[in-house]
Amino acid sequence: MTTPRTVLFLLCLCGAIASDAQGKKELEKKRNALDKQIRTTTALIDQARKEQRVTQEQLQLLESQIAAREQLIHTMNSELHRVDQRIAEDVELVASLKNDLVDLKEEYGRMLQFAYRNRNSYDRMSYLFAATSFQQAYRRSRYLAQIAEQRTRQAALIEETRATIDARLAGLKEQREEKNKLVGQQLAEKQRLSSDRNGQQTTLSTLKKEEGRLKETQRKQESQRRDIDAAIRKAIENELKPKTTTGAKPGAPAKLDLSLTPEAKELNADFEKNKGKLPWPVEKGVITSRFGKQPHPVLKGIVIENNGIDITTEKNAQVRALFRGEVSGVIVIPGAGKAVIVSHGIYRTVYSNLREVNVSKGQKVETKGAVGTVLTDDNGSVAHVELWKITADGLVKVDPGPWLFRD
Repeated sequence: MTTPRTVLFLLCLCGAIASDAQGKKELEKKRNALDKQIRTTTALIDQARKEQRVTQEQLQLLESQIAAREQLIHTMNSELHRVDQRIAEDVELVASLKNDLVDLKEEYGRMLQFAYRNRNSYDRMSYLFAATSFQQAYRRSRYLAQIAEQRTRQAALIEETRATIDARLAGLKEQREEKNKLVGQQLAEKQRLSSDRNGQQTTLSTLKKEEGRLKETQRKQESQRRDIDAAIRKAIENELKPKTTTGAKPGAPAKLDLSLTPEAKELNADFEKNKGKLPWPVEKGVITSRFGKQPHPVLKGIVIENNGIDITTEKNAQVRALFRGEVSGVIVIPGAGKAVIVSHGIYRTVYSNLREVNVSKGQKVETKGAVGTVLTDDNGSVAHVELWKITADGLVKVDPGPWLFRD
């Protein structure tokens, strides 16, 4: 019979296999998402190279590519660790089953010896008639029948154990092949990572030679950022009514009226419920500048404060609404394209750096509805997205990154 030790091992292994299958699925999902991101980034880098452009955005794309590839290699390490664990568990199980098979065969041999001694009906009858009582003869008859049944079960158990060993050995072969494939893929990714880092250093060196031009571009972008910020703030405040507060001190800033219609309240609640699930504002793109303060990718000592996120995308890409709502403003910024503001209750999503706008103020838009076409300039095609929240004390800029869906 299979020993209790092996039975317990098999039960534990079944639980481990179920958990491993779930872990494998999660790792594969993460790897597929990183593969997709890397393919998108590679396409955008290739597009810039074809146009013979060396820009700040290209450097940031390479940095994003490097980060994604490092995550991919780390994920592959986790997958390799999982495969190694499975191989070790299966090796242990096969060894245990082989030991059990030896015990089963020895026990089966003893049964065959007994059967040989009682191989004819005369011996069987002699064994029964040698009983001192009818009750003992009945017990002996039952014993002989049980021995025959046990011998049959033992033979079946031996075959079952052999089949299990064969299946585990086949599984081990598949897992070792999977491991070899993963090792090969990981080695290829490490080589690509090295190439990306070389490309990053080359691009950085090229850009450093153009420090004067970069500083001028930075000053221009900073000025445009201030103009956009002021224009957005003015557009949002113009659509809101100041809240009258009795007893307010003279000269104190006016409170904003946050009263919403029932429809706007429902829209606001739905928008908040979908945090982390909102679609990307472009079909294909990579975040090349995140929300908040960050060092300039090339110029030392210069800090960029981003009011939203920058997504480098394809030329002529359609920019889409993150959520359904109403267009509350369309802004034209001289030298910086156009911007669209969409209302979602007390939230406003802003889409700027647009070459063309195909919506108008007061128009309803659906989730993923196109609001305009991205502007392409010397830095490439970059969609800028901001999220503003209206509070009683004023307007607050919110990081839109965590609101977007991540694969």
